[in-house]
This record gives sequence, C-alpha cells and structure tokens, in this order.
Amino acid sequence: KKCESQGTDGLYESLGGADGTKLFVDKLYECLRADERIKHYFTGSKMDAVKESQGQFLAVTFGAPIQYVGRPLDRIHSVMSISDFEFDAFLACVGQGLRGVGADATNVDECVVLL
Repeated sequence: KKCESQGTDGLYESLGGADGTKLFVDKLYECLRADERIKHYFTGSKMDAVKESQGQFLAVTFGAPIQYVGRPLDRIHSVMSISDFEFDAFLACVGQGLRGVGADATNVDECVVLL
C-alpha cells in the first residue's frame, strides 16, 4: 500500500536512502555467502562487481533516483537455471538483510514483492 501512495521513492527513503541501501546490501551478501542453498552463486573473483551492480539494481527497484546501468537480469540469469527453491532462499536473505538494518515488516514485504 505504501508504494501505491508514496511511490517506491518513499520506500527507498524509508530504508535510509543510499547509505541504508548500501548497508542492506552488505547484510544481504553476508547471508547469501553463508546460505548453503545458494552460496555457490555468490563466489568468485568478480563478486565485488556483481555485488555493486546488484546493489544498484536493488536501490533502483526500491526507488532510488538513479538509473540501473547493468546488464539485463533476464540475460544474466538465463544461464544460471535458478530454481524456485533457490529464489525463495534469496528472498529469505533479502528479508533477513532488511530486518538486519531495521526495516519494519511492511517495508520488508514491499521490497520482497517488488523483486
């Protein structure tokens, strides 16, 4: 409901803007790299660049006043064969990361729905 009345920029600001989103992405990656179900997707020498690009994508999705300049997600994910189970594990980490930066249940739900 908040996204409908305030737009996603209200969501982005409620998460703490750029600083809050960066902190969230740090918490998210702590969870992703520890989760046995999906950590194999979050290893390798290019992880810093992937994290930065994904952070930008998430910030834009949550309403940041910037433009996402990374590769299209459908192209990135097309070769990864991500199952529903793995995507659910990713979303669980999103929720954990958001709660870890103090997001309330409504904001967590709104963020997950946007993804």
